[in-house]
Amino acid sequence: MRVLFLDFDGVLSRAGTEDEQVQYFVWLPLLAQLLAPWPDVFVAVHSTWRYTHTPAELRDLLGPLGERFIGCVPRGQRAESIRWFVHANPRIHSYLVLDDAPGEFPSDMGERLVVCQPHVDVSDPEVQARISAWLATPQPSVAAK
Repeated sequence: MRVLFLDFDGVLSRAGTEDEQVQYFVWLPLLAQLLAPWPDVFVAVHSTWRYTHTPAELRDLLGPLGERFIGCVPRGQRAESIRWFVHANPRIHSYLVLDDAPGEFPSDMGERLVVCQPHVDVSDPEVQARISAWLATPQPSVAAK
């Protein structure tokens, strides 16, 4: 199983300016389109929205990605919470983290961390290329038992 860890603000939602409001989940259809050919990819939420919304509410907010939702990381520092989630779910063999706050992650996250820039978020062609490259990486085959 592969998991995409999602932050919401700065990743799926376009930040507002002085003259405009935040546009929540504006990039969700784009991400759903990128993931469509890859049914083995699931999503987990590490956004602070997990503190104010139930898992059922988050699943609903994820709209077209709701059926891929497998849960939220526990409270705590983002990188540590993600690592705990991966360790607690041994079926996860690959993961990618989308976030707009690189300072929240240690340098050893390396290629697993994709940093989104404010105002372009997942619409950034470089971010899409990183996600696409991860998706296209050959996955280990599961031997029949």
